[in-house]
Amino acid sequence: MIKTLFLKYKGKPTIAEKEHCTYAEASNIGILYNSNEFGSETINKLEELLKNDGKNVAKIGFAEKPSENALIFNRKDISGTGNIKKDNLNFFINQSFDFLISLDTSENLNYKYVLAISKAICKVGFETEQYYDLLQLSLRMDDSKPKAVTNMVRYLKMI
Repeated sequence: MIKTLFLKYKGKPTIAEKEHCTYAEASNIGILYNSNEFGSETINKLEELLKNDGKNVAKIGFAEKPSENALIFNRKDISGTGNIKKDNLNFFINQSFDFLISLDTSENLNYKYVLAISKAICKVGFETEQYYDLLQLSLRMDDSKPKAVTNMVRYLKMI
């Protein structure tokens, strides 16, 4: 209960002028995903698409259960006051990605908190009511998840 209040308060979006860049100009792209929704095959395909365009890609996933995988975080990696306990997650959050691709539709509070405090310049993801105020570009997910992820890259290239 208290953790929920802290994360909602500390994770509120701030209105600020941000730099913008095009996909062609972008060099660093982050992928923040919910591993319970998006399988490793879909994430690896997305990573490959971005790397084929010459982008540096970093990824980290959220899981409900603790994982030995350093690239997966869970709710226990964020304290009740919003402090990040996992070094890899803290490093990811502080990266100034040109684009941060968010792959989650479950509206998990811990995931939303990481998305909110990320230092990424432009955050893109799927349209949900909870993430509406955090994303600069939100896309409706009408297709299967793998196809929706491919479409997201297609739309990014139009920017």
